[in-house]
Amino acid sequence: LGIIGENGAGKTTLLKIIAGILQPDRGEIIIKGRAAGLLELGAGFQPELTGRDNIYLSGSMFGLSKHEIDALYEDIVNFSSLGRFINAQVKCYSQGMFVRLAFSIAVHMNTDILLIDDTLAVGDEFFQRKCIKRIFQIKEQGVTIIFVTHDMNMLRRLCKRVIFLKEGRIVRDGSIEKVVPLYTQMVGAKKEVEALKQSFLTVVFNSGKIFVNWHDKLISPSSGIYANFRALDKWYNSFQADWEVNKISDNSLVAKGRLYQLDLIQTWKLELTDRYEIRIDIEIESFSSLNIHEGYVNVMLTPEYTHWCTALENGVFHPIVETDKSWTSLFESGRVKEAVGVEKAGSLKSDIPSLVFQHIDSSSSCYSQILNSDYFSNCRVLRYRISGLQNFSMNHGESFSYFSGKIILGDFSVKRYLENLQDDFTLRGEQSKLLFNYGNCAVLFNGKFLTKASHIFTAFYADSRWYFSKAASWKVNKEKDGTITAEGKWHNLALTQIWKIKSIGGNSFSLKVYINVEDDIDIPQQYLRFECSQEYEYYYTHYGKGKFPEGFMSYERDMLQRCIPDGEIVFQGKVNSSILPFSVTFSEDSGNFAKVFNSDVYIQARVLKIERVEAEDNIRFLPGEYLCFDAVISLDKQRAINNEGEVCPVRMLHKGRLKFVFDDGRGRIYWDGYELTKKLSLYTSLRVLGKWHDSYSGAVWDIIRDDEDAIECVGKWLYLPLTQKWKIKVEKDNAIILEIVISLEQNIELDRMQTNIMLTERYKEWFTGNTHGFFPPFKGSINDDWEIITSDNKAAGDISFVGVLRRDAGNRFIPALRLLSGQIGSECRFNIVNSDIYYRGRLLQCLRKGKINLSEGKYQYFKGKVVIEG
Repeated sequence: LGIIGENGAGKTTLLKIIAGILQPDRGEIIIKGRAAGLLELGAGFQPELTGRDNIYLSGSMFGLSKHEIDALYEDIVNFSSLGRFINAQVKCYSQGMFVRLAFSIAVHMNTDILLIDDTLAVGDEFFQRKCIKRIFQIKEQGVTIIFVTHDMNMLRRLCKRVIFLKEGRIVRDGSIEKVVPLYTQMVGAKKEVEALKQSFLTVVFNSGKIFVNWHDKLISPSSGIYANFRALDKWYNSFQADWEVNKISDNSLVAKGRLYQLDLIQTWKLELTDRYEIRIDIEIESFSSLNIHEGYVNVMLTPEYTHWCTALENGVFHPIVETDKSWTSLFESGRVKEAVGVEKAGSLKSDIPSLVFQHIDSSSSCYSQILNSDYFSNCRVLRYRISGLQNFSMNHGESFSYFSGKIILGDFSVKRYLENLQDDFTLRGEQSKLLFNYGNCAVLFNGKFLTKASHIFTAFYADSRWYFSKAASWKVNKEKDGTITAEGKWHNLALTQIWKIKSIGGNSFSLKVYINVEDDIDIPQQYLRFECSQEYEYYYTHYGKGKFPEGFMSYERDMLQRCIPDGEIVFQGKVNSSILPFSVTFSEDSGNFAKVFNSDVYIQARVLKIERVEAEDNIRFLPGEYLCFDAVISLDKQRAINNEGEVCPVRMLHKGRLKFVFDDGRGRIYWDGYELTKKLSLYTSLRVLGKWHDSYSGAVWDIIRDDEDAIECVGKWLYLPLTQKWKIKVEKDNAIILEIVISLEQNIELDRMQTNIMLTERYKEWFTGNTHGFFPPFKGSINDDWEIITSDNKAAGDISFVGVLRRDAGNRFIPALRLLSGQIGSECRFNIVNSDIYYRGRLLQCLRKGKINLSEGKYQYFKGKVVIEG
C-alpha cells in the first residue's frame, strides 16, 4: 500500500499510529500481527553502547526475545557490512554507518506489516542496491508493506494500491494507475491547488492549469487547459502567475493569479454541473494601461482521440511522429465557431469520453482551431483564438471578460450534439441550409459547402480602422416565423449591426443588413463579401461573364474590371458538376455595387463583393437605422454551359430538319443534326474607335421571351452605351426570321455595323444574284478586316449570298444557304468574306460602313432571314 500526499507530518503520524508509537485522537486502528519498520532510522539508539548492544536493545523494543535476536544477529551484521566496527560505540560511527545499522535492524525484525517512511535505501550506491533488493524480498515473502513516499517510480514498482492524502483527508483510494496521475496534477503549493469531483469526473486546478480526469483517467495531459496572451510583443501564460485558490463549494472554485510582469490579475471561475459540464469563466483586471493584442485558451487532450468535429466539418487526426517539431493546424474556422469537439472511434461507453469545447461569451471575438501538437507534447489541441483585444486599452482597475465557455463530457455523438446546438442559428430550404455563425453565414446544399473560408461576412471602415462582422459580439434570436435576427456590437463603438435572414422558399434566402447608429459617425466604406467554393469555374452577370482561372495568385484578381450596379450574379461549376450554382441578386437602391474576384492563394475562393458607395457628403451617419445591404441568395438558378465551357443563356428552336440554337449572343444553325455554322456563327459586330465589339464576347444576354417557335433576347454591351434586342422565329421548316433593334443610352459614333453568319469551311463555292465563284485558301496574315471575296450594294430588292451544294468525303450533302434582307439602303452592302486562318470560316455579311453618328434612342439594326435550300 502506497501513501502519497502533500508535504507535512500527516503521513508520518499515520505510520506512527499504525506502529503503536502514537494513539489516535478518535477512531481506531485494527492491526493483525506485528507492525514495525523504517520510520525514524536510529530512533532509540544509545550512543555510549556498541553496535552489538544497540541491536539487542532495538530488537527488544520491537518486541523480540533475546533468543529471537540471537537468531537474527549474524544476518543483521552481515547486511550492515560493519564488520569489526559492530563492537565499537555508536557515537564513533559516521552518519552512513549509523543509518546502515538502523536500516539493517529494521528490515530483519520479521514483522507482519513493514512501515516505510519515504526511505527505501540508505548509504552509498552499493548499499542502496542491497536495501532495495531486501525490500522486494520482504514483499515476495508476503509481508504487508505500507510505503509513504514522493518517489512515483518506486511507488509504481512496489505498490498496487495507493491512498492519496490531502490535509488529513483521503482524496483518492485506488489502483496506482488511477491515483498517481491525480497526485501528479495536484503537486504544488497548497494555496495554488484545488480539486472538484462529481461522480467519475474530477477536475484539478493547479497553478494556472486545469487537469481533467474521467473514470480516474487523465485525458488532459501536458499543460492541461491553460490560457495565454500577447502583450508588449511578448507571450504570457496563465501558469506564470502567482495563484491563490478558494474552494467555494464541492462543485465550484475561484482562482486569482497575479502576473507581476504586467501588473494584472486573472480570475478563473470553475464550476461543475450535474451534466458533466465544466464551466470556465476568465476575467482580466489591469492596474496599469495595457494593450493585449490577442490570446488563446488551449485544451490539451490525450492522443487517444482519433476524430474531430464541428457543426459543419469533421475529420481524422493524423498520428503525431518524431518529425513533428511544431504544432499543426487541422482546422481553423477563420470565423467564430460556437463549439468544436473530439471523440475516439468506438469510444461510446469507454474510458475516453466524447468531449465538446464550447464558447459562450467574451468581450471580443473567438475563433476555433483544432491542432496536433508537436511530438514532445504529443496532444490533440482544441483552441479558441481570442482577437479584438486591442480595443481594450485598459486603464487602472479596468476589468473585462477574457473568455467564457464550457467543456461537455460524456457518452454521446459529438456530431449530433453540435448539429442540435446550431438549430437556433440555422435556416433550412428544401435541400439547403444556411448557418449564421456569429458574424458569418455558411451555405450548404445536401451537406456540401457552397461557401468556404470566411463564408459570408461584412466589414466597414470607421474611426480610422476596419470593423469586421466576425470580430463583433453577437446576440442571436430565431423568431417564430423562422427569421434569424442577429445583433453585433464592437467595443467602444456606438453602432450596432443587425442581420435579418429568412428562408423564402425553395432553396432561396433573403439577407438584409442594417446598422443602428447611436451617435454621429463617419463610415466611408462598407461591404458584404461572399467567399465561395473553388469548384465554381464560371461566373455570370448582366454586365459580364467568363471563366475563373484554374490557379490562384498572391493577390486577388478583379475578373470583370468593372463594377456591377444591380441584378443577378451566378457562380457555376463545370458541366455535370456536383456543386449547385450559387446566385446572388441585389438592388442598387441602397447604393450597392458589386465586383467579382478570384481570391488570393491563401483563401482559394471565388469571391463576390458588394460595396455600399456613398458620396463624400453622405458618409456621416446620424443616429438612426439604415439599410445597408439587401440581397437574395438562391441555389436554383441553373445556367447552361456551352461547348467552350462558358456560362450562358441557351434556347433551341426546332422545326423539321432545321434547328436554331441561340447561344449567348450568337446563333447556331443545324440541318439534319449537322451544324452549318461554326465558331462565331450568326452574330453582330460593331467597330468603335478602331476596336471591334461583337454580340458574343462583348455583351451579356438574357432571354426575355421564350415560345415554342420564337424567342426574344436582350444583350447589354459591356463597353458601349447600347443594348441589342433580337427577335428570332423559325418559319416553315427551312427559314429563320431575324429582326434586330438597338437602343442607345447616349450619342455614339460607329465606324461599322455588321450582321454576319460564319459558315463551315466545307462550303467551297459562293454565289450572289448575279455571279458565283470559289472560295480561295485562308490567309494567315491579314488585319481585322477579313478578305472580301465579292460585294454587292444594290439599293433595292432581295439580295442574297449563298453557298453551294457539296459532297464531302463522308458522303454528306450540305445544303445551300441564303442570307436575305428586304431593307437595305445605299449605305449598306452584302459581302462574301473569307475569315483568317484562325477562324477558317466562310462569312455572309451585311455591312454598313463609314462614320455613323447615332443619337440616344432606338434604331432598326437588321431585318431579314436565313433560308436553307435542302
